Amino acid sequence: MNAKPHIPDWLRRILRVSASHRYYPLVVALIAFAATVTFSFPFVIVLIPAVLIAPRRWLSLGVLSGLASGLAGGALVEVFHFMGYELVLSRFPQVAASEKWQFAADWLDRYGLLALAVVAGSPMPQTPVVFLYSLAHPSTVGAMIAIGIGKTVKYVVLAWLTQHYPKRFSNYR
Repeated sequence: MNAKPHIPDWLRRILRVSASHRYYPLVVALIAFAATVTFSFPFVIVLIPAVLIAPRRWLSLGVLSGLASGLAGGALVEVFHFMGYELVLSRFPQVAASEKWQFAADWLDRYGLLALAVVAGSPMPQTPVVFLYSLAHPSTVGAMIAIGIGKTVKYVVLAWLTQHYPKRFSNYR
């Protein structure tokens, strides 16, 4: 059975109520920040309905959401760096033994902030890569910029596609 992606009713109400106001893109950006910093749900399940509700605002929705996700990514770098390697691995020992962990660590060593930008702009989960990056001597500002660029490109493209081909995305409403 194919499950429809959906957002909670309370979040849908927030989008609908705020859509007619000039601060709507900021409301959506705040949701992007919260979704990224808590990694509680993929933000695209909010961005698509947000664009479907207010299609003329696709560009501001994509740009502000990307920038908010970049800020949240920088906050995650700080939190993970503060928490430290030992604390996280003591709670999640299976992570370091993962083949994906090793691949991501090698890739980050080789490409650094460029790798963060690519992962942020891709469908891959960014949290493990941000965690790995934060274990070294991270640049929080660099991470915010890299994640912000990657997420902004991703969200602007997705918002444009949603605005131009709404029928393809109508299941997200």
